[in-house]
Amino acid sequence: MKKILTYVVVTSVLVAASSCQKYLDQTPDAKVSDQDVFSNYNAFQGFVDQCYSYVTDYCQTDFTTSMNLADHFASVQNYSTEKKAELGDYTGITGETDGGGIHNNFSTSTTKDLNGDNAGIWASGWKGIRAANLALDKLPLLANATDEQKRLIEGQAYFFRAFFHFEIARCFGGLPYVDHYLLPDENINIPRLNYRQTTDKIVADFDKAAELLPADWDKTDVGKLIVGATAGRATRGAALAFKARALLYAGSPTMVHESGGAYTYDLDLMKRAAEAAAEVIKLADNGVYALVPFANYQDNFAKINGQYPWTSETIFERTGNGSGAGRYKNFLGRNMGLGRLGGNSITEAPTQNLVDMFEMTNGLPYDDPAQTLYNPLRPWDNRDPRFRAGIYVDRDYVTVKNAEANKLQSYSDDGTTTHKAGRDSPEGNPGEMRTPYVSHKYQPITVNNVDQEWDKFVFVTPHMRLAEVYMIYAEAVNEFAGPAGTAGGLSLTAVDAVNKVRNRANMPNVNTRFTGDKDTFRKRIWNELSVEFFAEGHRWFDIRRWHVAHLDEYKKIYSVTFDKNWTYFNRVQIGTRVFEDKHYWLPFFKYQVQIYPGFPQNPGW
Repeated sequence: MKKILTYVVVTSVLVAASSCQKYLDQTPDAKVSDQDVFSNYNAFQGFVDQCYSYVTDYCQTDFTTSMNLADHFASVQNYSTEKKAELGDYTGITGETDGGGIHNNFSTSTTKDLNGDNAGIWASGWKGIRAANLALDKLPLLANATDEQKRLIEGQAYFFRAFFHFEIARCFGGLPYVDHYLLPDENINIPRLNYRQTTDKIVADFDKAAELLPADWDKTDVGKLIVGATAGRATRGAALAFKARALLYAGSPTMVHESGGAYTYDLDLMKRAAEAAAEVIKLADNGVYALVPFANYQDNFAKINGQYPWTSETIFERTGNGSGAGRYKNFLGRNMGLGRLGGNSITEAPTQNLVDMFEMTNGLPYDDPAQTLYNPLRPWDNRDPRFRAGIYVDRDYVTVKNAEANKLQSYSDDGTTTHKAGRDSPEGNPGEMRTPYVSHKYQPITVNNVDQEWDKFVFVTPHMRLAEVYMIYAEAVNEFAGPAGTAGGLSLTAVDAVNKVRNRANMPNVNTRFTGDKDTFRKRIWNELSVEFFAEGHRWFDIRRWHVAHLDEYKKIYSVTFDKNWTYFNRVQIGTRVFEDKHYWLPFFKYQVQIYPGFPQNPGW
């Protein structure tokens, strides 16, 4: 496999990390040597720190970039990642046909900018893997360090090697698992593994990381020096949580099929996923993590006081994102912000598909035959509090100052002379919105050009928070043991775990008529994942791993039309997403797979 990995790994890793190569492979009389970099803890930790910068934030890798690639968002901008996914243009998203650029969640391009910051999951991932392998290779040089410090360095290296392989694999499928530092002249022969085999190696590395890393850095000798300064570093909980997610993915229908099985859940992997999640839940039970009160829910995603959005619920996320008005305008404002309030344009708007998934406050779907709270002329009343906490609707106040003058107007033109389209409606502002909804999950109400409280605005897309661990546990337990099953020595059932997440949002327990059997409860789990994690980069991965993304109900995109006085509401289809079998996996860059026949392109590409 020499030639292909010379490009896939050496080009995307060796060349991408050429700064490391030039820095570390110096002439004998150079001022900096391996001993200088790797012999003491502080310098070595500084080297490992680069891995944190390679983590991709799903909502701000670059302009008009997010991971909202599925049916819950709709964009009018052809260059946005969402619109390209809707059209089935994944070669454009990965940078194959247009050089990446303003939409580079996966890679900046095939041939350039691989050394740039935020280069995407593919390019940055391989750089992170190389840095992790180099750290492990140089670990014997770490003589001037305590045993604890050595464990911290080694644990982070194993964590990132697993993390980046997982990030790439869940996009592209099984991979060559690069588990040592590759030299430029090395005769590389690393086979491409299937998804299950790749996951086995990922899990082994996460296990090593979990053994080496602390549950709380502040309780280590290193962390005690400046309490709080190590927030954001990989921990035992992070390693176990991502191990649980990796096993859940590997045991899901699409991944099981990629590994040679049928489109079914792998019950053994589900059990292992639940057991890993249970270990994180035990950490939470011991005070390491806690769900934040719903009143502070947005603190998981954004703050306006200059502090980083890191809470008791956060397990892992990219740290070090920029702040201020420019950060808003160039990233969040381009994706989801109202143009008239300081955003560039709304390129991604929540769809009716997403809104329909928010239950009524009695815990039943809005269209359930037993529903008594739903009013078709007040369709947004009495809904799950997470709906209005994250999505604006017509007549909502979107500023604090001059609130009445600036409230959202997204009603439709009803074709009469009585009413005109609202200024924020798809018809009233063509080229900006496709639905009447505006996501504000990451945007406190005062972050706009009226209130102008954005100088210290910081937002982040969490990679792992405690709520997800409960949901991993619930989904996995349900598959191998049913709704009332448990795992990992916990008394917590699958239903209990879902209720933990729901109750935090002031929602009642799952209605008992949905908890009688595995198949019925599975649909409520899927629904809960959708409403709790919307706009956090989960939906596209979920409908792919469940192997449902090709079904009509996941391809048809809906909006709603209504007049200014709310005398009617009509659910209307506004598009159909392109999703064929080949779209379950991203395409590898053609120039790479054409070099070596032993590393095939993904099916259909």
